[in-house]
Amino acid sequence: MSDCEELLKQIAEMFNCKVWVCEKVGRRISHIPNLRAGRERFLPPAVAFEDENYVVFVEADGLNEELRKFCERVVECVRCARKDRSTSRTSDA
Repeated sequence: MSDCEELLKQIAEMFNCKVWVCEKVGRRISHIPNLRAGRERFLPPAVAFEDENYVVFVEADGLNEELRKFCERVVECVRCARKDRSTSRTSDA
């Protein structure tokens, strides 16, 4: 998922924030390893984008539409990367 990680790093630098992606697992939310970027800001985390499977959290001074759009792109990237990964596993069998 290097493209997704790179996008997260760009977001962290552009918006001076900490950003990470979690996956919804039933009624719980689980952090996805390696899908985080930025320095700890010691601010309350906020949901920047959420869909039926993923949540993107940020620690930022504020949320704006541009930040939300970038977070939506991260989820699209993760979704595509995970689909590719599951497809390659089933085709190897």
